[in-house]
Amino acid sequence: MSDETTTAEDMPAIDAREDSREAEASLGLRERKKRDSRIAMHRAALELVLEHGLSGVTVEAIAQRAGVSTRTFFNHWSTKESAIIGVLSAGGEQIGERLRHQLEEVGPQQALRAVMREAVATAPFDAGLRDLKKQVMAKEPKLHSLSSGNLLSVQTEMIEALTEAYDGDDAQERATLGVQIGFAVTRTAFSVSMSRGIDIASAFDEVLDRYDADDPLF
Repeated sequence: MSDETTTAEDMPAIDAREDSREAEASLGLRERKKRDSRIAMHRAALELVLEHGLSGVTVEAIAQRAGVSTRTFFNHWSTKESAIIGVLSAGGEQIGERLRHQLEEVGPQQALRAVMREAVATAPFDAGLRDLKKQVMAKEPKLHSLSSGNLLSVQTEMIEALTEAYDGDDAQERATLGVQIGFAVTRTAFSVSMSRGIDIASAFDEVLDRYDADDPLF
């Protein structure tokens, strides 16, 4: 689009595309392939649930529609439900280990932020896919409890890892507060990403900058 035909209304969309391209370029080829394969399986799982219901979906059917082997499926997901929800098989334990690894390199605050940004950066920048997931979650209420259980597991592992990095009797309380704030930032980032059409990692950085501003909101 030339400068002469670009209008003020076009600019947000152009900026969003540039943000998305920059985020894409920051990923290595191998990581992009892994992410694309993961998204394809997640999408296939959601589509199959809408078509056949949760009980009518198998791992084999998900893999076949996504064009991958069942072995590849289990490299990413532990169950068909995890693929439907979009929960990686690593779960809370591996996230806890990644946090511990970061804690060896940097302080608790930077370690927690790095791990949470890494997690959101792997989420698909696809509003259509998120709408598809909303339809599935509405159709199959059982999935809500599974999703909540996974989230609790992740939070528990992160709090445990962060507690080990703090001194004092209030270590667990400080760790709990830090993780809860981190998840609040993450939820807000997803909301910003959806409402403004920017990639989630950029939204996370923006929300974190706002949180760190001289005029704190909390």
